Amino acid sequence: MAEIYYLLTWGTFWLMLLCFVFLLTVSVPRRDDLRSYKRVRLLLAWGVFFLMTLVNLTELSMSDSGTNDDIWYTRLMTLWIGACVAPVFSIVNITLINSHFFSWRNLVRDLVIPLVLVVGNVFLFEIFSAKSLAFLFAYVVFIVYYVLVVVAYTVIFLRNYRQYSIRLNNYFSEPGSNLLKWTVTTQFLATSSGIMAFVSLFMPHGWLCVFALFLNILYPYYAIRFINYAFQFPVIAPVVEEVMEEEPVVRDSVFMLEDIVGEWEKEKRYLQPELNIEMVAHELSTNRTYLSSYINTCKNKNFKEWISDLRIAEAQRLLLSEPKTPINEIGERVGFSDKGNFSTRFSKSVGMSPSLWRKTHLK
Repeated sequence: MAEIYYLLTWGTFWLMLLCFVFLLTVSVPRRDDLRSYKRVRLLLAWGVFFLMTLVNLTELSMSDSGTNDDIWYTRLMTLWIGACVAPVFSIVNITLINSHFFSWRNLVRDLVIPLVLVVGNVFLFEIFSAKSLAFLFAYVVFIVYYVLVVVAYTVIFLRNYRQYSIRLNNYFSEPGSNLLKWTVTTQFLATSSGIMAFVSLFMPHGWLCVFALFLNILYPYYAIRFINYAFQFPVIAPVVEEVMEEEPVVRDSVFMLEDIVGEWEKEKRYLQPELNIEMVAHELSTNRTYLSSYINTCKNKNFKEWISDLRIAEAQRLLLSEPKTPINEIGERVGFSDKGNFSTRFSKSVGMSPSLWRKTHLK
């Protein structure tokens, strides 16, 4: 088992090095609004390099006879790596969906605290012993801090992703516009790696083989996704860059906006495919934020729900007035980009599929 772990550790070493070089050398589109991305790209690259170095050190420390001291140093190294990597990955992930999240002060804090804890633990271990109350207390504090960091950053990510989803639904009319669902997957994979690192503190040495194999899958996958983000960014930039602000609708202006929105609906301009709120605001000669606030407040819906409901109503009319027209064609005519999206939205709104609804109402 030790030989397998040795090979996996060196495999991880070379994968980390490859990811590091890959992240630093791949060209990124020149856009001012990619500043935050470029910043966290450096953070991720050096974080990967940092992890790669630590993995190598861990491998070297385990190359001895497996004494009790070696086991404790491995545990402390595992906690240190995890406590440093969890914030780095989470900060990078959150910045991808909220470009205003990154803070050097918070990053430095999140890297200094585990450094102080690991140095303190090593000091107490050397001065006293693994069985001393002073060391065991410091070790438990380190474990508690590590668990809190992993849990806290997972919660912070989910909170930011929820806000991102709200902004997304208030900007695009199509659910397929969400190109960042992979960040949820990678966040939970990173959280899982944190849990596995925690479990490894109490498991036999062979468990580390599973952990190393998991990292060999996670890191290359994340590096590829991260690079692709730069080329997807132009589509989602308005959502990622937006700062959510509650902007009240002025009562005296509601009626004026209600009139022009009503005219827009009567002209069925919502049938245009791939609508977003910027396009609609431009057509109505109004402000995007104000229009979003109006839809949320007066329609009691987000932008995606509003457009979808209008399209579903038109689809219902066409399903009855044109009984021989294929359902796919009707979905396209009312603005849905694909059959699956049309059927899903129709079923969610009406409670049954388009074909069943047509059959029921044509009797």
